[in-house]
Amino acid sequence: MTTPTPTQARCASLRSKSSYGAFGDFHEELVEIMGATTTYWCLNTMGKAGPDEHYVHRSICQQGRSCWENPDAD
Repeated sequence: MTTPTPTQARCASLRSKSSYGAFGDFHEELVEIMGATTTYWCLNTMGKAGPDEHYVHRSICQQGRSCWENPDAD
C-alpha cells in the first residue's frame, strides 16, 4: 500500500484557520471547502499582506508572485 503524500494548496507561507494541506486526491475537495470568506495571513509578515505589500489569499498567493515560496523547497 502506498502512503499518500501531502499536497500544498498554495505558497508555503500562506496560512488560514482552515487546513492548508491535503493528502492525495483530497486536494480538490479541500479547495472547494475553503470558501472565499476564509481569513488568510502570511507567515513572513504575520499579517494580511505579504512582503510585496499586497493582500494574501489562496487565489493570488501562487507561483509568479514576487514573494511566493515553493512549498517543496528544503
